[in-house]
Amino acid sequence: MKMIKVLLAVFALGFTLNAVAASPTAVRTLTDDESVVFAEAIGNGDMKVVKKFMDSGVDVNVGYFAWPPLLMSAAKGQTKLVKYFVEKGADINYQHPMTLWTAFFHAAYDGNQEMAKYLADKGADINIRGKGDVSVIRLLRDSGNTKMIDFLLALGVKEDGCNDAKCF
Repeated sequence: MKMIKVLLAVFALGFTLNAVAASPTAVRTLTDDESVVFAEAIGNGDMKVVKKFMDSGVDVNVGYFAWPPLLMSAAKGQTKLVKYFVEKGADINYQHPMTLWTAFFHAAYDGNQEMAKYLADKGADINIRGKGDVSVIRLLRDSGNTKMIDFLLALGVKEDGCNDAKCF
């Protein structure tokens, strides 16, 4: 009788652990090699591979090499993936710890109006500053992208922050 109770307890425990592991809320940690594959898939816009990782329980807000999936996809101009990660619950205002750039900052700096508009419409803080309190407008002025400046000003991006010759 004791043996049956032990077997039932082991079976119940095993079933519970398997249910948790298969749960859509379970978080999966990637190995270093998987992190590289995942980052490459994001950079290449490989939705099939990205979805495979996400469906396996990868947390949309975990950074790989200090870059969460949303920031990686924005930096690589992958608008389709940006939309996918936002819909999966990505932190839309995450700032990279070194540059303080957000996905919106990347979209704006790269001149990607579609991505910038999408992120603004989804509630991104369009006035977050980068390192040295520099606004994206300042960076665009320095690069001469007047078309994107006009677009961003129409969205409501403010042209404030550091305007010194050197801000950091």
